[in-house]
Amino acid sequence: MEDKNNPTPHELLLVGQLIAQLRAALESNANWGHIKWFLDALSGYRPKKTLAEIAHVANFHRSELTKRYYDDEKFLGVSDRDNLKRWLGIQEGVLNKNLEGVVLKVPETHIRLNELKAGARSFLEYGEWNTLEPLEQQGLDEVTSCLLCGNYTSAEFMALRTVESLLRRWYEGKTDSKLERESWGEILEQLNDLYPKPQRPKELSLLDYLRERRNEIAHPEALPSEEEATATFLNVIKVCKTITRELLK
Repeated sequence: MEDKNNPTPHELLLVGQLIAQLRAALESNANWGHIKWFLDALSGYRPKKTLAEIAHVANFHRSELTKRYYDDEKFLGVSDRDNLKRWLGIQEGVLNKNLEGVVLKVPETHIRLNELKAGARSFLEYGEWNTLEPLEQQGLDEVTSCLLCGNYTSAEFMALRTVESLLRRWYEGKTDSKLERESWGEILEQLNDLYPKPQRPKELSLLDYLRERRNEIAHPEALPSEEEATATFLNVIKVCKTITRELLK
């Protein structure tokens, strides 16, 4: 699960822009009201882990300078401007250090980015999502993360592994018996043997597709495309919707 106290790439970009704009304001000898606005904006990032140091010191400078500059129209003295410039130089180094741990990726996907960024739960209704086991929820969330990062093989593997877990639960609940084979992927083959196509329940309408994709991506030379990984994920979501509604009955 994503830690909400970690800054997003967008927030890191904004802080970098604020630092650059504050430096420009100091160079142009802007008045205290203008400088204070930038310090206020930087102070707002105190809850963010890697930006806390910048934010706390910005808040300190704002508090100290407010004691000497009551009028927003006044201009900072030379020593105060120089102190802020030196501090900004240090903070630029801190920000660059933080950026070393950030990887930016522009996703290529047919699915709306806002939905992917919200995680797999955005594709399922409340009851459907809560019917999934925690490991199944985690598996689907990993699929959305992989799609965002362009890891399409991993996305398909996780999607199929997750749906196999759900299909196993559906079968055992429906028949009150256990599936004997435990290895990853074999549940699809076993269900295919148990339910030939003419006798197949609606919950297994996508079984042939899932089996085919599982066999294709298991090949060492397989490299799923974005379109294939997206299609598998959406088909798995469709199966999840069908089966969880049955489990809710």
